Amino acid sequence: MPAFPPVAARLLRVASDENAAVADLVYLLRSDLALSAEIIRYANSPLFSFAADIRTLDQAVPLLGVRKIRSLAIASIGRTYIRAVLVMDELRPYWRYSLACALLSEMLARFCAVAEDIAYSAGLLHDVGRLALMVTWPAEYAGVIQTANSRLAAGEEFDLPEYERTLFGLDRFAAGEWLARRWNLPDELCVIAGRFPQAEDKGDVRLTSVVSSACRLANSLGFGILQNPRGPSYRDILDELPLSAGAAFPTDGEDLRLRLDEEIAALDGDPAGSELSPEVHTLFQMDTALAEPRSDGGGLTAGAARSRAGLWQVALTAIFVIVAVLVWIHLTG
Repeated sequence: MPAFPPVAARLLRVASDENAAVADLVYLLRSDLALSAEIIRYANSPLFSFAADIRTLDQAVPLLGVRKIRSLAIASIGRTYIRAVLVMDELRPYWRYSLACALLSEMLARFCAVAEDIAYSAGLLHDVGRLALMVTWPAEYAGVIQTANSRLAAGEEFDLPEYERTLFGLDRFAAGEWLARRWNLPDELCVIAGRFPQAEDKGDVRLTSVVSSACRLANSLGFGILQNPRGPSYRDILDELPLSAGAAFPTDGEDLRLRLDEEIAALDGDPAGSELSPEVHTLFQMDTALAEPRSDGGGLTAGAARSRAGLWQVALTAIFVIVAVLVWIHLTG
C-alpha cells in the first residue's frame, strides 16, 4: 500500500474549533494547489448554490466553515488516492460505498452529540482495511466479493472476516487498525478502522454507533460492496435509530438514495482538464500574505513577518535613491 498523503493526516488533526483552526486549515490547503482548486470547485457546485461565485479559499472558508472544508478536503484526497490504487473496475464500488457512509455518518452525527466532520471522516475511512486487502490482492479480493455475493444470493450464511483470515492471514479489521496507525490517523479513527462494527469500551462508542448505523443504511440503500437480500431494510434501520434521528430521514429510502447519488456525483466529479488553467494558478498566487500558523517569536505570523520585511526593504531602497539624488544635485549644482 502506498502511503496516504501526509496532508490528510495533518488535516484530520486540525482543531475543530472554528476560530482557532482557520489559519492552520488554510495554510495546509494552500500547500497543495490541486487540493485548493478542488475545494473551490466543490464550493461552486450545486451542493451549496451560493449567490456569487467562490474564487478564493479566503471566500470559501468563512462561507462553508472549518468542519465542512475539512470534510471536503478529506473526500478529495481520498478520491484521488483510491482511484490511483484501485486498478480493477470490480473494486471501484468501494469508493461510492465509502462516500455514502461518510455522508450518512455526517447526517446522523447531528443527533448523537458527535462532531459532524469527525463522523464524516470516520465514515469515509472506516473500511481502509478492506482497501488494503483489495490493493494487496486485487484479483483475489475481487473473487472474494464474487463468492460472497453468490453465497448470499443463494441464501447461505457467509462469514466474511473468517473467509478473509483463511485467505490472507488477517481480516479487514486487523488490516484497518494496522494501516490507520501506520498512516498516523487520529486514535478515534484507528479504533473505528480496527474495531468496527463492534462498539467497545475503547474509543468513542457514540462515534462507533454512528458509523455502524450509517453503514447499515448505506447497505440497505444499495451502496454496499456486498449485496445481501436478507439484510435489514431501510425502514427497519430507521426504526432502530433514536427518535429524533429517525424522524429527520425521508420515509422513502429511494428519496434518500437519490439525494446521496447527487452529492456523490458532485464529490466524485473531476475538475475540468488534467492541468489547472492559468486563471486558477493566478487565483492561488493572490493574497500571498495570508496569515500562517507559525509566529516569528514577536507575535507576528510568518506571512506578516515576511510582508513587513519586504516593506522595510522598499523603504530603505527609496531612502538610498533620495539620498543619492540629493548628493548628485549638490555636486552638480
